[in-house]
Amino acid sequence: MTALLRLCFWSLVCLAASQKIPRLKLVPTDTLNASFVEEAGLMVLFHDAGSDQLFIGGREQLWILTFKDSVVTPTQIQLSADEKVKENCKKKSGVNQKECHNFIQVIQRLNSTNIIVCGTNAASPKCWVLDNNNTYYERHTIKIKAEDVVPPFPSQTAVTIAVDGNLYSALSGSKSVIQRSYGPRRLIKTEDNWLARAEFISAALLPESNKVNDEIYFFYNEVNQSAGLDDEPYKAQLGRMCKVDEGGKNLLIDSWTTFLKARLVCGHSRDPKRFHRLRDAFLLKEGRTLYGIFSNSWGKTAVCKYSMNEISSTFKTSKLKGYTSPLPTNRPGTCMAPGSQPSKNTLMIIKDYPEIETVIYPEGQRLLYLLENNETYTRVVADRVRDANNVSQDVLFLGTDQGKIHKVLQKGEQTVIISELSPFKKEAPVSSMVLDTTMGHLYVSTEFEVVRLSLADCEQYKDTCWNCVLARDPYCGWDPNTLTCSSVSQVGNHSGSLLQSLDPQSTDVCIGLEEQKTQEALKKVSVDPTGYIYLPCPMRSHHATYTWKKDDSTTYSCSIDGESCTLRFGETTPMDQGVFKCTSKEEGYQEEITAYEVTLNSGRMPEVSLVVVVATGVLFLAVTILLL
Repeated sequence: MTALLRLCFWSLVCLAASQKIPRLKLVPTDTLNASFVEEAGLMVLFHDAGSDQLFIGGREQLWILTFKDSVVTPTQIQLSADEKVKENCKKKSGVNQKECHNFIQVIQRLNSTNIIVCGTNAASPKCWVLDNNNTYYERHTIKIKAEDVVPPFPSQTAVTIAVDGNLYSALSGSKSVIQRSYGPRRLIKTEDNWLARAEFISAALLPESNKVNDEIYFFYNEVNQSAGLDDEPYKAQLGRMCKVDEGGKNLLIDSWTTFLKARLVCGHSRDPKRFHRLRDAFLLKEGRTLYGIFSNSWGKTAVCKYSMNEISSTFKTSKLKGYTSPLPTNRPGTCMAPGSQPSKNTLMIIKDYPEIETVIYPEGQRLLYLLENNETYTRVVADRVRDANNVSQDVLFLGTDQGKIHKVLQKGEQTVIISELSPFKKEAPVSSMVLDTTMGHLYVSTEFEVVRLSLADCEQYKDTCWNCVLARDPYCGWDPNTLTCSSVSQVGNHSGSLLQSLDPQSTDVCIGLEEQKTQEALKKVSVDPTGYIYLPCPMRSHHATYTWKKDDSTTYSCSIDGESCTLRFGETTPMDQGVFKCTSKEEGYQEEITAYEVTLNSGRMPEVSLVVVVATGVLFLAVTILLL
């Protein structure tokens, strides 16, 4: 391999590796925050798109946060379990006493006037209805069985979705079930043998042009009952059914007649290092794309992308697992117009063979990327954005177990972590995320806090064209008229109004523009010749390379200390004087970050002299430094 080829190869390797770490690490400026005491036990968020209110369910409380004019106004509704119900709960054997409260786990809008709120109610599930005046009523005002919607204990998970005034719910545990639990359509459920100790994660509607073919999907894990000693203990699954399903007449009378399920795997079919346990899933309807977070037995998490068109097609064409006879013309799982019924033969097949044979792998049978540090991903939502050239792009928001949010551009085979956001005061896993693309907001919660973030916080990308464009953020572009990094309008055709480039191989959109750069003042440092000095250089981009030079000639290496590329003088790098400049280079753009003029004094060295230099939030110790 020639030197040039080796250089190109390693450049590509470095580029690929750099895209899997956040380019910027930011503390968002455009946020609204609400904090709660630890006992609040925040469990679930609900938000109507376009609204300024956020509903939060916790321990014996329902909070309604109103975000308006940079102020968060809380309204608190007490939903406590009765003392008698609590006492009965505590008397049950094997019950954790801390679970004998009312934990709100379900908040869903049923129609234009009512929101349903359901809680564990100290092992005796209960529901309330909230009207538009935030007045609540007990569940007897509507015909709903609370035990079909919410489990008795908060350690058990429940997943719900409201579609056309109908409530669909799924309960985890030994008696797993997916059911239509409320609404004008017939109330039906899964058969007992269709699910094996399911752990439900999320649910979504996949709309079709012909509403008869609308499908509802539930994403979950099942215990791998056939697992050997070295096999994965869990396997990810997705179950689907037709929205118009009304149950059978002579067979499967109270059950789904279109339910089918499939195995979901994150990774390549021939790679043993696949990810099998689903942690979260989000269906992006605009792109008919499914994004999932998966984990393996070692606690690592990975992100995979799936085509819902391919998934829907697979359900219509795959053989059924264990069924060897030819399938009837009216295939099991086919959506049929209201009033129509599958044949008895079709229903008998579904009853005994609900799983398709084909395993569903991600697009290209590859991971989008693997989170390789000590963090793990906990939640994912995705938005389809119109960039400055009016081209659709996918942006993912991924919450971590350390309370961070990764903003990620997913463009074909290119995956770039645009930034890592740290919006919380207290470190805790991200537990819920709700996206409001209508208002341009992202709501994120931990068990202690809730924040509202702007999807397009373009001011974070500084005040130059290069810094704005290199962010690779589809929400933002450089306005050559106002000389600001501005939000790309998501309404109408805006092609050509802002400068933007999401292609790492194309960085010339800023060439020729005159920019007003803010030059940092030259820092003067005087030091004893026998002393040591650390010179910090803030890392503005973690995708850039950093270089120290003395008097624009001698080059020095530096070491990474958190958010700084620090030049250290010591035994291996003798003390010297001159002008030391730190520059960054990223995709053809070079920028001077900081500069120091170091002089050696001949004065007597003090016995003890420690000075703390603060840069970008990191502390650096310098011995016998005098900053003039």
